[in-house]
Amino acid sequence: MGNNCRQVSVGMNILQEVGQQLDRNIFPNVTNGGVVVPNTVPVSSLNLGEEKKDAKQSQRRPESQPRPRSTRRQRQANRSWQTSPAASIISPKLKILCDNELNAVNDAYPNTQVWQQKEETWLLTESSLLPDHWQKAIFLTVIPFVWPYTARSWGFWEGGLLRDPVWIGPRHTNFPDGSVCAFEPTDKTWLVGQSIVTLLDMYTLWALRHLHLQVFGRWPGRQAVFHPCERLLELKENELCGCGESNKVYGECCQENDLARDRVTDAIDFFLSTNGAYRKAPSAVVRFLREQKDPPRFISLMH
Repeated sequence: MGNNCRQVSVGMNILQEVGQQLDRNIFPNVTNGGVVVPNTVPVSSLNLGEEKKDAKQSQRRPESQPRPRSTRRQRQANRSWQTSPAASIISPKLKILCDNELNAVNDAYPNTQVWQQKEETWLLTESSLLPDHWQKAIFLTVIPFVWPYTARSWGFWEGGLLRDPVWIGPRHTNFPDGSVCAFEPTDKTWLVGQSIVTLLDMYTLWALRHLHLQVFGRWPGRQAVFHPCERLLELKENELCGCGESNKVYGECCQENDLARDRVTDAIDFFLSTNGAYRKAPSAVVRFLREQKDPPRFISLMH
C-alpha cells in the first residue's frame, strides 16, 4: 500500500509540473508507451504545447528500456465495399507511407493493434500518461487514404475490472462525433502522410490535459475556444483564455465581455453552427473498440 501511495504521489507531482510547464508554453516530452514527463530544458517552444498550433516538431524518445515488438496486424475484414464518390481518389502513396511507419508506431506505443483496410488503417494504442499511474488512455485512430479526409481519433479512459472504456470528453472534442481535438486543423499542424508517432503524441498530451482537468479542476496550457458561448460554457476563470489574443486567464480576458453580450443570440448561433453542440463517440466506434473486429468504414462515419 505504501509503495502504491508513493507512486500516486509522484504521478500527481509530475502531472502538476507538466501543467505548470504547459501554462508557460513549454512542451513536455512524450516517451515510449505514451508516458508524459516534464521538459528538462525549459525553453519556450513557440508553437508546441498550445492547442491552436500544437506539436509541430517531434520529440526524440529516450532509448532506455526499449521494448521493440512486431506490430500485430489483422487482415482486411471480409466485407463488400460499396462504391462512393471518394473511392476513386484513394492515394496509394499515403497507404505506403502509413505502412512504412507501423514499426515505428509499435516501438513508440508497444502492443499497437492494426487493422489495414482498403481505404484506411485503424490503430488501437495505449498511453500510460504518467509513470506508474493507474489512469491510462486508449485511442482508436483512423488514418484515411482518401482525399480530402484527415486522421481522426477517439480517446477513452481504460476501463478497470469488468468495466468498459469510458469516452474522454466532451471538452476539446469535435462536433458532433466526439473525436479528439488536439490542435487547430486549419493551421495544418499535422497532415496525412506526416509522422503518425507525432500525431499519437499529440493525442497523448491531450489526454494528459484531460487528466489534469480531472485532478486539479482546470485545463492546462493554451486552448482555442473562439465562440463566446462556448467559452462561457466550458472555460474556467483560472484557465488561459481561448481567444488566442492574449496570455491572460479567462477571468481577466474575455469573460466580462462574453457575459455582457446578447447571450441568447450567441447561444442560438453556437448551437446552430455545431449541430446543437452535440458531441458523442459514434456507436460504430464504441462497438469496434469493445469487439475489436470488423472496423467501420471511415467515410461512413463522416456522413
